[in-house]
Parts: sequence; structure tokens; C-alpha cells
Amino acid sequence: MSKMVIAKTAWVWTAEAVEQNKYQKLEEGTHVWDNYKKEAPARWLEEGLIREATEEDAPVGQVVFDI
Repeated sequence: MSKMVIAKTAWVWTAEAVEQNKYQKLEEGTHVWDNYKKEAPARWLEEGLIREATEEDAPVGQVVFDI
């Protein structure tokens, strides 16, 4: 089993992920797949494919709380 990293908010895709996966419908700043939204493989973070979501990454009309 690969090492996993946990996000305080959620994981979102980076420009690097979009570039490497041109044939998938990924957009920079959008949340990763639901099953990896809070806990994702550490390798993705190390390779620069994901980053921690910020307030700017929240969809329009969605409220973000830091609990």
C-alpha cells in the first residue's frame, strides 16, 4: 500500500497534473476525484500533481469553513 497524505481542506489538481493528463478532463484548481478528496497518495504531492485547496478553489456559491 502506498503512503497517503491527508489534506486540511481538500486536494485539488495542479497545472502539472493537467499537462501530464491531457486526455482526461482535469482542470487546474478543481478537486481531485471524490475518493481522494481528503486523503491522496503521497506520490501525487511529491510529483506536484496535487496541492492543498485554498478559498479561491471553492466553487461559486459554496461556503468554506475551517473547523
